[in-house]
Amino acid sequence: MMRELWFKSEAAKYTFYGIVFGLIFPILATSMDINKLGLEFTWESVIFVQQNYPVHYIIDTAPLFLGLFAMFGGRNLDKLKEKNQQILKASQFKHDFLANMSHEIRTPMVGVIGMIDLLFRNTKLDGIQKEYVSTIQKSSYNLLEILNQILDLSKMESGKFKLSPTTINFKDTIHQNIDLFLATAKAKDIDLILTYSEELPENMIADSHRLSQVISNLIGNAIKFTDKGSIHINASIVSKKGDELIIKVEVIDSGIGITKEDQEQLFNRYSQFHEASIHSGIGSGLGLAICKKLVPLMQGKLGVQSQLGKGSNFWFTFEAKTSNAVITKEDKSYVDINNHKYNLHVLLVEDSDTNILVSKQILKYLGCTVDIAKNGKKAVELFREDTYDLILMDINLPGLNGVQTCDLIRKKHTKIPPIIALTSNALPGDAERFIGQGLDDYITKPFTTEILNIKLKNWFGDHYDYH
Repeated sequence: MMRELWFKSEAAKYTFYGIVFGLIFPILATSMDINKLGLEFTWESVIFVQQNYPVHYIIDTAPLFLGLFAMFGGRNLDKLKEKNQQILKASQFKHDFLANMSHEIRTPMVGVIGMIDLLFRNTKLDGIQKEYVSTIQKSSYNLLEILNQILDLSKMESGKFKLSPTTINFKDTIHQNIDLFLATAKAKDIDLILTYSEELPENMIADSHRLSQVISNLIGNAIKFTDKGSIHINASIVSKKGDELIIKVEVIDSGIGITKEDQEQLFNRYSQFHEASIHSGIGSGLGLAICKKLVPLMQGKLGVQSQLGKGSNFWFTFEAKTSNAVITKEDKSYVDINNHKYNLHVLLVEDSDTNILVSKQILKYLGCTVDIAKNGKKAVELFREDTYDLILMDINLPGLNGVQTCDLIRKKHTKIPPIIALTSNALPGDAERFIGQGLDDYITKPFTTEILNIKLKNWFGDHYDYH
């Protein structure tokens, strides 16, 4: 036992190897001298050579010096091994933290986003009420977007993040991001001013969603650290070669500015400035760290010029291509799902009363009837073949989890309807993992009527009288 523990240390192991290897030198040197003198290989011959050839006193120290040398090398390896273990633990801690945070935030967001969606669809609202509900809806989506940004950062670090370029109207993209902050800017008496260079085409090929992430983060930070005045958003062309463009976007504010020392740490993830800077409002958020990851993916650069008390200029560049395609503009504020009625009987396996209420109402709106099971055991008891057309299965159930419940149902029965996972787990690879464990499809919480409608349409097509 002690020997096993001792050899777990790289320092001890390498010391032993160094001593063993060092013994070869005096043995070999002594053997060569005995052979050269024509002596027999006996202990007397060894003692004779050692006493009459002083050079052996130096050679005999080889095990000591090689052992010490190997010991120091092993100690460094022990430190490196310990550091690697700490990195692995930190990485696992980060993954667990993101998973838990995603679940804990997404679960109550089901009630917020789901109820707002139902309020919009199922009740008669006057103009001012629709405006209020629309504002609440946008705010809830902004909160969800913050969570998605954290998950995006995880995807980037795991190498699973890819851009999705399409033909976009870049001027509209900037306007849409400015519109998100109009109310906040107005409350602080800040003017948002866009300057769009005439040299820039309106239509181009780029990833509109990721550009919006960067632009909205920069505008949001500018408003956060500006008490009054104006914020200028400038879009210009840096270079053009054929249909390839390099475009520059600047967000220039008249806010508190940033010191040179703080600028060096500005784009570092989770960094915090010294106490005085924090109290004055200067900070480095997750948004800027994501911008730093996103912009290089767009073959661009991200930077800042700022002076304390005189405002800041955050800018980034990105590569795009001109496009002659015609873009059909749609009103995305509210999507009509044409009152699809699926007439399905659904087994909803969910333990949260709020989530049950929201899911039941959405399913009712889509023309479905619902039976409820609050845990896996109850779901297994309720399930009967040829009774349900669909199972919506929460993954994080008390006792039997969703995957285990799915396995039990499949073992006990042969005619199983589609089983769609409902889960707050939204880290990279979660969807593939759950589907690989036996679920047929995957819906991330929180979900809306439109999202569930799309899933039902994918599984049941246009046959709304399926049941």
